[in-house]
Amino acid sequence: MRKFAAALLVLLLATAPAWGKTIVVRFPKGRTTVILKGRTTGGPSESGGMDPITYRLRARKGQTLTLHLTSVKKNAIFGVWAPGMDPVDVGTNPTDWSGELPKTGNYEISVWPEDESTNTAFTLEVTIRDTP
Repeated sequence: MRKFAAALLVLLLATAPAWGKTIVVRFPKGRTTVILKGRTTGGPSESGGMDPITYRLRARKGQTLTLHLTSVKKNAIFGVWAPGMDPVDVGTNPTDWSGELPKTGNYEISVWPEDESTNTAFTLEVTIRDTP
């Protein structure tokens, strides 16, 4: 069921504009990893569903992006969008992913609760490395 819910959310959100809260991510000089903490909110919203928290970061084609998401209730999932809002295939595990980036530009990582009626506190570890 979790895989189906994640796939459905990715499909629904793939063409949707960003809503909710958007945070620009900047890596400290000399660092390749940042730890982001947040809280998603479920229930009714202006969008008619839930308001994800979206992180925007700049990356280059060929770099490797690695994401690791943990949540208190173990119910937070994420989706990744390349520049132009093209969905990035994060596979069947929407809490851990690593892949080579297809384009240079701004990437968006949206985190939302798996069950849209709940809130959840989460930690998202984001790493960007140049591919050797």
